[in-house]
Amino acid sequence: MRLHQLEYFIKTVECGSITKAAQELYLSQPTLTKAVSALETEYKIQLFQRSAKGICLTPEGRDFLEYAKTVIDSSRALEHTFGQEKDLTIPKVSVASQQFDFVYDVLLALYSQNCSEKIQIDLKEDDRGRVADLVENREADIGILVVTEEDSKIFRSKLQSKDLEMHILDRSTVYVSMGPKSELYDRDAIDVEEAEKFFHILLDTEDSMRRGIRHQDLYKGIDPEHLVCCNTISVCKRFLLETNALLNTPKWVLGLFENTQIRSVPLSKHGKLYPEVNRLVWVKRKREKLNSLEKQFVELLEKHFAI
Repeated sequence: MRLHQLEYFIKTVECGSITKAAQELYLSQPTLTKAVSALETEYKIQLFQRSAKGICLTPEGRDFLEYAKTVIDSSRALEHTFGQEKDLTIPKVSVASQQFDFVYDVLLALYSQNCSEKIQIDLKEDDRGRVADLVENREADIGILVVTEEDSKIFRSKLQSKDLEMHILDRSTVYVSMGPKSELYDRDAIDVEEAEKFFHILLDTEDSMRRGIRHQDLYKGIDPEHLVCCNTISVCKRFLLETNALLNTPKWVLGLFENTQIRSVPLSKHGKLYPEVNRLVWVKRKREKLNSLEKQFVELLEKHFAI
């Protein structure tokens, strides 16, 4: 396949006639016919139904047309960006993150510092397993997620296998969030053994962790029969406000409950503050350099936690 063959095919479709397309392309009709036939031979499909009345796209031809247009559009974009007619590329930062209260502030600071320039900011919020996948699959270039000491071995090995470079931003103990219907609502701290008796909500848990909880390999104090798993803060808020459920979170989520009746207090163990089992990290693909806007974003991110 050659790009000019796809262009000839697209022009033929636009003109609805091989004769007319050949004229507009300044080609002989046999040359154009040969180019289209070469595509049909290479991909073992029939692009046009030919008759005395002219040509008509086949169902396969319609599908092929969409792919052909995508290839040509991508080729033109490459030429425009990096070829002889290139324009300066617009700096871009593409971030995949769990839902945290600080991400919006950092992105707003980045925007404020560059609002007079051409920039592109892309934020995808998802559960942490998907965050790692998005970075690995190049759907995002920087990922922000929590890694815990209680993680399943499956998740830790999965993260390591993705060839991602990991940088620690901060550490956190565990907090318990609850709504006014919880009988623990007025506590200043909640012991882990006491919390185990209640219905729990889990936020941003990937499949391997959910399986571990169901089989009680992880978080043995949580009853898998009294559990809601979700990946949006809005669902957590609704359940916390309407039920006596508890939600265990790191400190980076707490700001998302501001201006609500939800309270968050430290989790304790045997009278002492629960250990700092949560690590907030940012990740990127190894052996790839950050662009200028991504470096600026990371600097703002690290500065946020250095204060």
